[in-house]
Amino acid sequence: MSGNDGDLRVRRTRRMLRDALADLVAERGYEAVSITALTQRALVNRTTFYAHYRSKYDLLLEVVGETFRPVREYPLLQDAADPWRPGMAPPAWLIAFLADLDRDAPFYRGVLGEGGSERLRTDLRTYFAGLLEQRIGRAAVPQDGARVPPRVVAMILAAAGLGSLTWWLEQDPRDPPEQVARWYLETVAPGALRAIGSGS
Repeated sequence: MSGNDGDLRVRRTRRMLRDALADLVAERGYEAVSITALTQRALVNRTTFYAHYRSKYDLLLEVVGETFRPVREYPLLQDAADPWRPGMAPPAWLIAFLADLDRDAPFYRGVLGEGGSERLRTDLRTYFAGLLEQRIGRAAVPQDGARVPPRVVAMILAAAGLGSLTWWLEQDPRDPPEQVARWYLETVAPGALRAIGSGS
């Protein structure tokens, strides 16, 4: 077997496991999905599963990490000198990110909502709060001008973002991604900018 054949088999196996996880979570919720159910749905054995992933949560992080990549790469607070302001169009990446969540809503309801992973919710909130705090620091906002400590602003933004996403995904019908992006920014951005001393 050539190296290319081996790489293709690895990618195919991982794809089958990711697809199995997405289907089962949409059907049952994350906590109700077992390794046995995953391997049966993906048509692989447990040994194969553990050759690729340490745990069900490890597999979940790979799936979620791909979807949430834009949030890591395109920060909302990227430039304190020229930040998003009320009335501006939402960033294209944010609309595309929400559209991805909308498309996979049954899965993300299953991992973020009731019956989902409390560990994932906590890890995402903590991770993105840390990311936001770093970005506020890099934005060169004078610390003596901040009304609220950056770590507090970052945690509030992260918690509000995840809470808003979960609520939106549970709606039927859901408002369009572009509208949700605009509402979120109009609601949280002005207060966040004032809190870190970057707004009027």
